[in-house]
This record gives sequence, structure tokens and C-alpha cells, in this order.
Amino acid sequence: MKTIFEKANVGAITLKNRIIRSATQEGAAEQDGHITEKLISIYEKVAAGGAGAAITGMVGVDENSRVFPHMVKAYDDDFVSGLSKIVNKVHTQDCKIIVQLAHCGAKANPDNGNKPLAPSDFVLSEDKSAQSMTKEEIQSVIHSFALAAERCKEAGADGVQIHGAHGYLLSQFLSPFFNKRNDEYGGDISNRAKIVFEVYAAIREKVGNDYPIWIKINGEDYVSEGLSLEECLWVCCELDKLGINGIEISGGIGISPESAATRKMSSSDKEGVFAQNAMQVAEKVNASVISVGWYRTPDMIEEWLNKGKIQAISLCRPLICEPELPNIWGSGNRRKSKCISCNKCYDFKSGFGCKVFK
Repeated sequence: MKTIFEKANVGAITLKNRIIRSATQEGAAEQDGHITEKLISIYEKVAAGGAGAAITGMVGVDENSRVFPHMVKAYDDDFVSGLSKIVNKVHTQDCKIIVQLAHCGAKANPDNGNKPLAPSDFVLSEDKSAQSMTKEEIQSVIHSFALAAERCKEAGADGVQIHGAHGYLLSQFLSPFFNKRNDEYGGDISNRAKIVFEVYAAIREKVGNDYPIWIKINGEDYVSEGLSLEECLWVCCELDKLGINGIEISGGIGISPESAATRKMSSSDKEGVFAQNAMQVAEKVNASVISVGWYRTPDMIEEWLNKGKIQAISLCRPLICEPELPNIWGSGNRRKSKCISCNKCYDFKSGFGCKVFK
């Protein structure tokens, strides 16, 4: 029987427990994307609160990748010194750190003021559209992911996570909703996933066979003409053959309330909302599968851990609300998280953190 508070090997990383802080966008970098003392403090609190590992918020891999200025960028050498400070603080609390590498694609606001890049021409809103990527631009992005991962390893991070979910660039390639290409990067799922496999291979070449590489991917997009569970299973099985170490299963492409990954939770029966998909992936792969999605109670977490082969769960909003929640549960107080899933914590203008329980 799996329990939350036991040592576990998850994604080729030994964790002190099965609780992972899932990625969230803190909006706490400098406007130029450099890591700040405020950002370091956020991770220090998560680590001190008892999580076994923390996955960082999205880190942009090139000048076309970031969704807003206060998102961390990995495409200059100053990133290494900043990240190493986070690593050192987190490691003193026996917590591991995994860096989420991302390109926001059609949702990005490029540093150079150019149009955002996407698999195909796409109109996101009346005042924002993206242009189809050339093959040269695709190869440049792949190379940027690899260089960013190399910098993460240099800084001492315990691993990297490729962001392939939530309607950002790699998710856009995977999804027929966004991807209308008619070359080798479009069409059936084997073509749409080609960039994901190439990103993985390029990172692996840079960091070596022993360095942990994870991916976050949608089990489903929750839109018509979106990525299906069957297609997700195929992609995960192919990544497993290539040697991916960890797979975090999420959902939602983020273009409508129904496809949002961080919807408001109305009742306790929504806990583990993406867990069924995670269980199906876990049955098919050797890689460690991590389930994210509205977990709020330790009893429900352990119930899902023991229904199948899921190895860990990841929490986001509850650990924004209460960074110390793992320690509270570990002390024997198995109460529900205070988090009410209101999403006010994503209002960066008023600063990172819970706006209800201060």
C-alpha cells in the first residue's frame, strides 16, 4: 500500500514523500526575466513546508517563448546563477527541484515585438494572432529547449520538465485544434508529436542518459478537435520507449472555461479530476506517472495512489494557499486544504500568493 509520507523513487529522483508542488506561474521574476529574491523566497517556503519536490513555474526557452515579462527566462547565462540560488535553498530542506521548460507559442508575447509563433496561423483574439512556424524556426525552438535544459543541469536542478500541456506551443503541435499543418509536423498524431520527440531527444543529448527528464501533457484537451486520450496514450508510450523518466498528466487546452486546467472546484467529488486518465497512462508505461488536478485531502490522495500505478500527486493552488500543508498533514492533522479554488492567487498585479487566507 502506498502512503503519502514514505520515501519514493519518482521519475528517477528519490523523494522524501509523494507530494510535489506542481508548476504555477508566480509572476515574480524581474521584468527582464531574471530571478529575484522574492522568487527564491517562494520556493524556500514550499520546501520548508514539506513538499518532496517542487516543479518551477514556466521558464521561457527563447525570446519568442514568454507570455509576459515577469516570466523567468533561461536564454542567457545569468539564469544559471539565479537558479542555483533556488536549488541551494530548496536542497537544504531535503526538497528536490525540477525546472519546467516552456514555449508559450500562440499565447506568447515575444521579446522582440514580433507576432507569436504557432504550428499554424491562428487567431487567438481580436487583437492577437500567431503565425505558422517555418521548419527552421521549429529546429531553433528544439535547440533552445536543449540549451535551457543544459543550463538547468549546470545550476544543480534535479531534473527538467518539458511543458507539453495547457495549450502552449508543444501542446499546440499535439492538438489538431491548433495544428493544421500539412507537412511532417502535422496530420496524424505521429506527425503532430514529432516536435515533442525531437525536443526530448535534443535535451537528452545535452544532459546525458542519467539526468531526469519529465513531461507535462494533457490527457485530453476538452475541446472538439482536440487531443484525445487515445492519442495521449500513444505519445506517452512512445516517450516511454525513448526513456522519459516522469509523466505528469493534466488536461485542458486553456481556450475556454470548459478547457481550463485551473477551473473552480464546486464539490469534493472533483478531487483527482484528471486521475482516471493518469491511471490509464500508468498502466501503459514504465515511467513514473504523476497525477495533478484539484487534490485537497490526504485521504483522497492516498485513495488515488492505491487505485493503480500512479506514483505521486502534484498540488498547485493548495500550496499557494498553504505552503506548509504537507507538514500539517505529516503531523497527523489530515484536514482538508483551506484552498477554495477561487483563482484569485493568479492576480499577479497584487502580488503572488493567496488573496483569501493571508
